[in-house]
Amino acid sequence: VVSADSSEQMVSFARQYAQTLTLYSDQGDDAFVVADVFDTGFADNQFDAVVSNRLFHHFAQARSRQTALRELSRICSGPIVVSFFSTVAATALKYYWRTWVRRQTVKDRIPIHPWTFARDIRACGLRVDRWILPSPLLSMQWYVVLRRVEPGVPA
Repeated sequence: VVSADSSEQMVSFARQYAQTLTLYSDQGDDAFVVADVFDTGFADNQFDAVVSNRLFHHFAQARSRQTALRELSRICSGPIVVSFFSTVAATALKYYWRTWVRRQTVKDRIPIHPWTFARDIRACGLRVDRWILPSPLLSMQWYVVLRRVEPGVPA
């Protein structure tokens, strides 16, 4: 298992936290790395699975989401589990109401419509295996399990 984040501080925190767990066995510094999701530096198909939690809502542009998805697909031979904030939720309505009342321009933590995210996914040669809604219609936090589209197999 490799934990990666673009923030050195978060990687250091994760390393320290893991050492407090009884199940943790010291795997050395290779288990915790600073990496950019747009260019991770990992080898092609290095991982059997990848989980990206609480990242994609930071990308307002489809281009950024697609670049990140392509990189995750490149380094992973199996399932890719990605979380994002969905527009199809009560908390999304609350979010939009607050930003409208405060007259804020939203630049971060942006809900994405599932159809928009599905378009990004298909554009990267990936397919949706399953959508996971921990709190349907309530929470913005959704998960999607992705796999590469195999040549000759319909997406």
